[in-house]
Amino acid sequence: MTDSSSSAEPTPIVILTTPRLVLRATTDADIAVMHERVFGDADVMRNVFLGDVMTKERAQGFMREHFTFGANRTGIAILTEKPNGNVIGFAGLFPCTAPYADDLEIGFVMAKEAWGKGYATEIGAAQLAMGFEELGCQRLLGLVEPRNAASIHALTKLGMRYLKDVTSTTRPPRSVYIMSADEWRNRPLSRAARE
Repeated sequence: MTDSSSSAEPTPIVILTTPRLVLRATTDADIAVMHERVFGDADVMRNVFLGDVMTKERAQGFMREHFTFGANRTGIAILTEKPNGNVIGFAGLFPCTAPYADDLEIGFVMAKEAWGKGYATEIGAAQLAMGFEELGCQRLLGLVEPRNAASIHALTKLGMRYLKDVTSTTRPPRSVYIMSADEWRNRPLSRAARE
């Protein structure tokens, strides 16, 4: 008799949770799902990275190079819905060198099925809290395709402010939004958050 549990993937670490979402480390099983729902969907990819869909092979290579598969709490990770664990995209705090050096960028990309549900601001707020309260960041950035009105709305709703547009050799032009640790500490809180 063989033990089938020994061949199963270990439970991925949970990076953070919100009332409706879980951000967790990536597993091998996520690669095909992410290609189907995100990297292979032209509507989703229009404002992401270079704006092109990825082949399955390219998506797998990209995920293996840039996504968090282990215990690291920073990096790109898998975003799922509670309580069913449905994969709806990716998010995370990851290194960013534009326009400064040694900063972290918050990011979120959702499959179409997750659009319009307020998930971007929900996971964005959790990323800001993690960056400022747990990691001790002095500022956090959000880089967005300048015509991506939905993402710009999410960043401004989070209290991030426009800084400037930047270009680089690895990404198309992006609008940079920023929040400092002081701005985070002094942000107006909702009544529920104060109580």
